[in-house]
Amino acid sequence: MAFDVTQIETIRSAALAQMQALLDSAGPTVAVGSEELPWTPWLAALERTVDWCDRKLAEYAPYEVHSTSVT
Repeated sequence: MAFDVTQIETIRSAALAQMQALLDSAGPTVAVGSEELPWTPWLAALERTVDWCDRKLAEYAPYEVHSTSVT
């Protein structure tokens, strides 16, 4: 599945917002449905998502190649 820049930026923003919400919570757990789960694995997954987004966005970034030649 291919994503465009806007979709990747949206995914990244949503992951960062979820990370902030976890970090702002008072305890080391988060309620998911009727269960209390530790949020550290969830936070790690969100960090991997942000890293993936950053790598994908870097692929779309323009770049320049500088070279010199000698004759």
